Amino acid sequence: MKKMTRRQFIVNGSALLAAMMSGCRKTVSDLAGMKETEEAVKRVPVRPTRDKPNLLFVFFDDAGYGDFGAYGNRQIKTPVIDQIAQYGVKFTQMYAAAPVCSPSRAALLTGRYAQRVGIPDVLGPDAKTGIGKTEKTLATYLKDQGYVSNMIGKWHLGSLPPFFPTKHGFDRFYGVLYSNDMEPFDLYENEAMVQANVDKTKLAEWYSNEAIRFIETNKDRPFFVYLAHNYPHDPQMPPREFAGKSEGGKYGDSLESADFYLGKIIETLKKNGILDNTIIMVSSDHGPGRLGSTGGLRGRKFDVYEGGIRVPLVAQWNTVIPPGTVSGEVSSLMDIVPTIVSLAGGTVDSSRVDGKNMFPLLQGQGSSPHEELYFYYRNSLNAVRSGQWKLHIAKGTQGDKTGMPELYDLAADPGEKTNLASRHPELVQALTAKIRSFDQNMKR
Repeated sequence: MKKMTRRQFIVNGSALLAAMMSGCRKTVSDLAGMKETEEAVKRVPVRPTRDKPNLLFVFFDDAGYGDFGAYGNRQIKTPVIDQIAQYGVKFTQMYAAAPVCSPSRAALLTGRYAQRVGIPDVLGPDAKTGIGKTEKTLATYLKDQGYVSNMIGKWHLGSLPPFFPTKHGFDRFYGVLYSNDMEPFDLYENEAMVQANVDKTKLAEWYSNEAIRFIETNKDRPFFVYLAHNYPHDPQMPPREFAGKSEGGKYGDSLESADFYLGKIIETLKKNGILDNTIIMVSSDHGPGRLGSTGGLRGRKFDVYEGGIRVPLVAQWNTVIPPGTVSGEVSSLMDIVPTIVSLAGGTVDSSRVDGKNMFPLLQGQGSSPHEELYFYYRNSLNAVRSGQWKLHIAKGTQGDKTGMPELYDLAADPGEKTNLASRHPELVQALTAKIRSFDQNMKR
């Protein structure tokens, strides 16, 4: 009998479980408003064509939980992203690790709370700090497994040469160093500035073209493309050919243009016969700014209320993720690192990495790998999610305790409207103790 690889064992085992569960109806609470029941289309997965899947991770800047059609938006048209959800999985309780840009990105790429990485707040053009040389990014882990990686778009983890993507596992960098509301706004290729004061209306097209060139060049080896858009962050400057086309104004124009160009990248994967062995993921770094939709959730960017930290995530992996899957399990963007590294054949140090392997959730199986998730704003630990409960003990960067504590049952009250703290004093006490213990360990 031919010996199976570790990757084949995972996939075949998941296939058997899916077959056993075939025909079962799964009720999923959308938690962003109305509750809905969706039956995932069950299809027994088959082994991908290669043991190491490619990864295309698309990251939006300030897109809200309710900004995509798959999450209920009827003004902004995102047919490509919606089709990814249709062909794969949609997460309804996915969390960013922070309600602002740099710490969220640090956590995504390292699988660690940003406070451990030393990036608790947004890094500006004049920042002298950035991601440390001892940090391992997803690109670094994948390099160890034979991958080639390209960071395209917004980096925002340090603007000095020691902090560039090419110093942290990426073989190539084509993009900008921080948000498009910061100056100077220059375009870089690897470690050289190639265009000063870049035309922001061109970025969606240029980023797409860079991704397509990279994929076609590396189609015969495993690759990781991290495409981090500047859209729809203020100021919105969509491509001219999309201006005025969306019912969602410039904000919608920006998202719709990025969705269109994502379709071009997927066409490239299909044309080269590697779509079925490519994991495609689309998400956002945190909740929306002054514009955009939270899907009815409370709060926005800068808040650790649900509207500031719950984000959309859709993923497609043909022949592995059953189409039409919906996961209502509590998950974190920090989970991306251990999940992808495991699928690539590697391992992470679980004592160092806070994220958990969420591969079963991609297939609509299993339960949340987290007992608790903690939410900081800068260095103030303001809230914890534990099962259906969410406890807030402070607000803002300084940990304002006015009106605290606030306890919400998110299963019944996703909008965080009814404070139940006075009804459950023992639960408040227990969760507060967990917060204090976690924060003390974090600051050691």
